[in-house]
This record gives sequence, C-alpha cells and structure tokens, in this order.
Amino acid sequence: MRLGISTACFYPQPLEETIDRIASLGFSVIEIFFNTESEYDPSFLDTLKRLTDRNGIEIISIHPYTSLMEGMLLFSNYARRTEDGLTQYRKYMRAAARLGAQYLTFHGERFMAQETLFEHMNRTYEVYHTLCDMAQQEGITLTQENVAWCKSRDPEYLRLLTEHVPELRYTLDIKQANRAGQHWSAYLDVMGNRLRNIHINDYDTTHSCLLPGEGSMDYDLLMQSLKRYQYDHQMLIEVYSANFSDDSQVQCAGDLLRAKLY
Repeated sequence: MRLGISTACFYPQPLEETIDRIASLGFSVIEIFFNTESEYDPSFLDTLKRLTDRNGIEIISIHPYTSLMEGMLLFSNYARRTEDGLTQYRKYMRAAARLGAQYLTFHGERFMAQETLFEHMNRTYEVYHTLCDMAQQEGITLTQENVAWCKSRDPEYLRLLTEHVPELRYTLDIKQANRAGQHWSAYLDVMGNRLRNIHINDYDTTHSCLLPGEGSMDYDLLMQSLKRYQYDHQMLIEVYSANFSDDSQVQCAGDLLRAKLY
C-alpha cells in the first residue's frame, strides 16, 4: 500500500503551486482536486504533468469541482442536460487520462430525503453504466465515494450499486463516513474488494476532520480490516487547510501513517 495526499488539503492555493509544496513534504502519489473549468484546458494539464514529472509525483486520481452538481447534471429526468453532462464528464475523463491518472472520484446524486433515496434506480443504474463505459474507453476507472450529503451516505444505496453496476469501483472517505453518522467499516463492508482509493483523516467527538494522529481514529483496526480485503492500492491524506497551521504537521501525519502501512 502507498501513502499519498490530495491537493485539496492546500485549497485555496493555486493548484499548480501545490505540486512543489507536496514534493517538499515527501509525497509522491497525489489526487488532483480541480477547482475551476479552465484547469481542464490542455495547456494547463500539460503544465501540471510537467510539474509532477519533474518532482517524481504520480497523479493517481482526479476529483472534479462539479461533484457538487453531479445529481443535477447527470441524474435528472431532463434528458438533454444529462447528455450535456455526460459530454462534460468525458472531457474530465480525458483530462485524467492525459495526466496519467487511473481514477476519477465521483459523488453522484444528492441526498434530499429518506423517502426519495431509492427513487428512479433503474435510471440511476443506466447512468452509472454509461459513465463506467466512458471511463473504460478513456483508460481510467470511475470510483464512487461515500459522501455525507449524497445518496452514497447510505450503505444500502451503495450495496445496490455494487449489485447492479458491478463494473463500478469505490473510494472510501473516512471524514464523510463520520459526518454521515456511520462507522467507516459499514462502507468498507459494502465496497469490499472493489475499493480502489481511500481518503484518510482523523476525527474525535467534536471534530469530523483532523490530520491523522490528532484524533481518536483507530488506524490499526483500519489496517487489519483492509488486509482482510487484500487492499493493495493507495491511501490519500485529505483534510482542509484549516486543519493545520504548519506543513510540519502534515509531515508528522505522513510519518505516522507510513509506520502503519503494510
């Protein structure tokens, strides 16, 4: 297993400026969190690739800034918007491929109310099939993340996706599990050996997101659980810039996690 970090940790520092900073902290695997549409321009992507190559950094996944709108863009009953949304996401998938990434992290439909959680599931499955097929055509993989404000907050919803969309893969997010009032193991048990990415952080009874080592997260239990599923991919630190005041704290978090990896 490898340890990496998300560029989201350093928002709102301009994306391209985070690469040297990440390298100086000793990380060589990253997820790119895009913050605006112009960052998908080929010239900007090429700049990112030059910076990461120069620093010996691998871009393992990307995270679109439009994750807030995926429900509206891709899952409504307005067919033309869905077609436009699919065109937009093909652009993002091509950007991932251009950067050499393997995965695109996806949020999906917004959670509105429990009684609407399982509405129009056949249409949902159809969209996921299309997205997964598009991703495969571009040489990448779509990974569904558990997100507290999305339908993916519910393990049963994810279980239905694993059953009906077997080609879909998953990203486990610890902070989002905590915010949804769930233990991370509830999602891991559903994702199983289809897990491809982990967003790692810490938490305690009053904070849902802290740097690893600054809360009460049981990392030994997490590692034992991952071993059961023979997980051998990457773990990416993903916190907010407000969660630390000095980069040395991020380095300490990285050192703690590296000592836990198997």
